[in-house]
This record gives sequence, C-alpha cells and structure tokens, in this order.
Amino acid sequence: MFNWLYWIFGEILSGIDWVVYHTIGIHNTGLCIVLFTIVVYLLMYPLNAKQQKSTRLMSRINPEIMEIQKKYKNKKDQASQMKMSQETQDVYAKYGISPFGGCLPLLITFPIMYCLYRVMYNMGNYVTELGKPEAGIFLGLDVNVSPMTFFKDPNHPYGWIAFLIPVLAMALQFVNTKVIQSGTDTSSNNSQDSMAQSMKMMNYVMPVMSGFFCLSLNIGIGLYWITGSLFRIVQAVIINRKMDKVSLDELIEKNKDKAAKKSAKREEMNRQMEEYAKTRTSSIKTATSYQNREQDGDADNDSDYENVQKNYEKGSIAGYAHMLAGKNGKDK
Repeated sequence: MFNWLYWIFGEILSGIDWVVYHTIGIHNTGLCIVLFTIVVYLLMYPLNAKQQKSTRLMSRINPEIMEIQKKYKNKKDQASQMKMSQETQDVYAKYGISPFGGCLPLLITFPIMYCLYRVMYNMGNYVTELGKPEAGIFLGLDVNVSPMTFFKDPNHPYGWIAFLIPVLAMALQFVNTKVIQSGTDTSSNNSQDSMAQSMKMMNYVMPVMSGFFCLSLNIGIGLYWITGSLFRIVQAVIINRKMDKVSLDELIEKNKDKAAKKSAKREEMNRQMEEYAKTRTSSIKTATSYQNREQDGDADNDSDYENVQKNYEKGSIAGYAHMLAGKNGKDK
C-alpha cells in the first residue's frame, strides 16, 4: 500500500546522504534523519500554519458553539440532534473554519513515521551507504535499535542518552502544544464542553504516546519525533508573533469573505446542475410525446423527428437510440 511512499522516502534520504557526504565526508543515518525531518516539516509548513490559525479562531467561535450545545442540551431526539449538527456546521462555515483542520497535520505525521520506520528497518535496500553498520552510529548510539535494548546493557557509556530520547519526545510534544495554544482565549471554555474536555485530554495523551513510541521503536524514530517537535515549537513562536500583529477580527473577516465566495460557487454549480437536469427532462418529455404521437399516427413527416433529435447531443447514446426509434417507426 505504501510502497510508493517508501520509495520516495528512500530517494529523499539518498539525496540528503549525497549532500552530507559531499559536504562533510561521512555517511550517517542519524544526521540524515534529522535533515530529512526538517525537509518534511518545511514542506508541511503551510498546513501547520493553517492549523495554528484555526486554533486561534476556534477560541473566538467557541462561545457560539457552546450556545448551540446549551440550546439542545436536553434534546436527545434525532431531529434535534440533526438541527444541532447543522447549526454547528453553519457556524464553522460562517467563519471559514474546518473543525478537523487541527487534526490533519497529526494524521499525516503517523503515516510518515510508520513509513520512515519501514525504510530504516531495510535501510540498505533504499540507501546502500546508510545500510552499513558504521553509518548507524549517532551520538554514540546505534539508531537502528530501540532504547529498550539498553536495559540489557546498563553499563553502556551512552545508554543514558537512549533513555533521554523518549523523555525529550514527551516534554517537547507537550511544550509544542502549549506554544500553539498560547494567545488563544480559553476564558470562554466551559468545563461541561465535551469537545474542550476531549482536546484537553488529547494534550496529555499525545505526549505520553510519543514517549511510548520513542521508547519501543528505533532511536531513529525518536530523533525524527524530537526534531519535528523542536521545528514546530520554533515555527509556532514565529507564527504567533506574526498573528499578534494581525487583528483577529480582520482575520475572521477574511475567512468570512473566502467562505462567502466558496458558498457562491457552490450555489452557482447547483443552479447549473438544476438547469441541466430540467433541460434533459424536457428532452425526454419531448421524445416521449413524439413516440406517443407516432404510435397514434399523428406525427408530422420528419419535422417532429428532427426537432426531437435537436434536443440530444450529436453522437450521444440517447441521440442514437431515438434516431433508431424514429427510423423503426417510419419503417412501420
């Protein structure tokens, strides 16, 4: 399923290894993973920036969402639940915000981590030079083994670094979440708001999960996770400073304009589809009327038949079908 992605990652790592070797004269898997992570997150920068903007905007629309939830709090019937869902979607659409925008970067991160693990597990098949044992040593550790391995060798001089990796992964993930949320208005969050509670829980669960992954998987995955967290923290600080200079109301108005334009386009497409459907329906009715008249012997020569044929596109299946129907009728 992900073979094409394995190949892409292998090619990227191969290119990075070529640059590293021709720059400092060594082949090193750990260094290539760090640089690979930076490249990936640079490519994901627009997506992450959009996520951070959505986080700030969500703090502004939370009061409206909570009012809708309060309105339907004790109404559990299907009709009320559907109305609540529709009104909530209308609020998101009004501000031009996707309720799932903040989850997308995280959903992309997991496939990347999984594919990177598979590439590292068979590194020699993708990058020959990085498949050699000596290339896997980074900070005195073999990046192709997990930190758990060092439980068997407690006297290893660099074993403490291996156990520091999952700790750093957890800490940096938590800091990253806090930095992204800085500047948002949390005063409107209600303790009864299930969505807010779920997000708060995720802020604690995800760092623990990242620490578990980095403890049980290869050290190279830990390097990827730590580098990615550091990159996102720096990125979040830069984006926050930029957004501090922009009025949130101004940003909301821009989003509203974008949402209005998208809505206008959808309405225009729906109108065109309705007109097209009416045209086709009219053609079918005309053709049916012609055939009925033909059966009754009331159809005029070829004029009615030609008028019917004009309602169908030249060369279309419907056109050929009615042409044959007309011909058979004449033969009779």
